[in-house]
Amino acid sequence: MISKTTRLSIVCPAFEEEEVLPPFHAELAKVLDTLGPEYDIEVIYVDDGSRDHTLSVLHGMAAADRRVRYLSLSRNFGHQVALTAGLEYASGDVVISMDSDLQHPPGLIPLLLEKWKAGHDVVLTLREDDPQLGFVKRNTSRLFYRVMSAISDTELRAAAADFRLMTRRAVNGLLRLRETHRFLRGMVSWVGFPSTTIPYTPAARAAGMSKYTLRKMLRLACDGMLSFSRVPLQLTFFAAAGFVALALFLAFVGVMRWGFADTPVDIGWYALMASIWMVGGTTLGGIGVVGEYVGRVYEQVKERPRYLLKDASPEFAAEEERAPLRRAA
Repeated sequence: MISKTTRLSIVCPAFEEEEVLPPFHAELAKVLDTLGPEYDIEVIYVDDGSRDHTLSVLHGMAAADRRVRYLSLSRNFGHQVALTAGLEYASGDVVISMDSDLQHPPGLIPLLLEKWKAGHDVVLTLREDDPQLGFVKRNTSRLFYRVMSAISDTELRAAAADFRLMTRRAVNGLLRLRETHRFLRGMVSWVGFPSTTIPYTPAARAAGMSKYTLRKMLRLACDGMLSFSRVPLQLTFFAAAGFVALALFLAFVGVMRWGFADTPVDIGWYALMASIWMVGGTTLGGIGVVGEYVGRVYEQVKERPRYLLKDASPEFAAEEERAPLRRAA
């Protein structure tokens, strides 16, 4: 049953977006103004340790629009952590997360809300093919989701974005997941609850440049693969089988040459190479994969906070009573 007034939270991470934040907020405000008195709205911007004037811009936006709240992290903790921080501080019955570069169109918000009213706890957006993306980025993204679908028990939709709607119970369920290395697209899928999707065409950035470097994309892909699949560990067995097969093949070739060659052949060379490739390759590969998992366990058991704040809206200054929820998350 939908209450007469619904608390709606919009969570928008931002990293060095001083140029694009004003046009983004102007576009977002136009959409929010059309929602009417049915919604009590807060917009939470999360400054992910920007080194430009993003925080100053947020101060000005908060002074001009009473709906704006902001969090500023002490350093750059990453997009997924910034999103998590915004979700932890969001008080809405319904929470929408989206990037603040205008590539996630604010005009879709009414449609997201319609899907929620139809009974869905999670409304995902699926990015349609973006001609602005390069050939390599488009195809590596497709390959990643195909691989994840093959090796993970958790369903991951290709082209899913961090532009989504979640109800309060879905958000609370997500915040109970305590991973240090966070891949929210997979975590939202794991949480479950009734969900649906809507397609969207990403727009061009209004200003500035994308801060999502190749290194960050690879790190996110690694987090997703290692957080939702044990197949990389199992690959060690298959690698061992492959090296054994190669060793047997080399041994067979050596025996054939030794038996049929007109001149003597040193079969020991084949045996030595086969042994080195089999034992060395399997051992090093296995150690590398296990080491990656052990490293993640090490990061998890230290139980460091996922982020620290250096500044926040006055509305969040008295949020210490909510700290137990964040620790539990």
